Amino acid sequence: MRFWFKKKIHARNKKETIAGLLRLLYFRLVIPVLRSVDQPEIVARGVMMGLALGMTPTVGIQLYSVFIAWWFCRYVIKWQFSLIIAMAWSWLSNPITMIPLYYLYYITGRLMLLDFDGEQDFESFSRMMGEHLTLDGGIWETVVEVTHFMLEQVGTSILVGFLPYSLGLGALGYWVSFKLATRYAEARKRRLAGSREKLKNPDEENPDIENRDIEN
Repeated sequence: MRFWFKKKIHARNKKETIAGLLRLLYFRLVIPVLRSVDQPEIVARGVMMGLALGMTPTVGIQLYSVFIAWWFCRYVIKWQFSLIIAMAWSWLSNPITMIPLYYLYYITGRLMLLDFDGEQDFESFSRMMGEHLTLDGGIWETVVEVTHFMLEQVGTSILVGFLPYSLGLGALGYWVSFKLATRYAEARKRRLAGSREKLKNPDEENPDIENRDIEN
């Protein structure tokens, strides 16, 4: 599996649709986690917050919500997470994925509320979103537009349906990214320790040179 993934994200395959998408996700989401100089805990919190806030029905303003949450956590409750990592992972919810995600929240919410009357199919739901959501205004106009759509057009289904994905993916993202960041941080420490050891004892790298010097 790892070999297949590495082969797919190779630069020579970037023109393929699937390979291009994998490369985009890898370099936009995974690489920042691996290269972060923050502690693994801070990195994992960033992934968790990015997914938890990104999976809320707030497309168009999720970056603002991530920044507000970061400021509040850092300066009010003294709980830190990586802002850069959180913003990167909140990008999973965007104008391209908005309609499928909102429909998923809509269906999930109706199931959770045991409301099966008048359920819309994906096509009619997409058409309704296109008519009522433009996301062309400023931040306040976008908030009003999205809130009006959810309350007036689809009721509370979306507001309930997003919760399992926001909380579940946030928790899963924390667990996976913590393990990944910890593994790479330990590997980075070992490489640095090895480099320092070589600098301290350069002759140990080429023992034959030392032996020749003794013989001469």
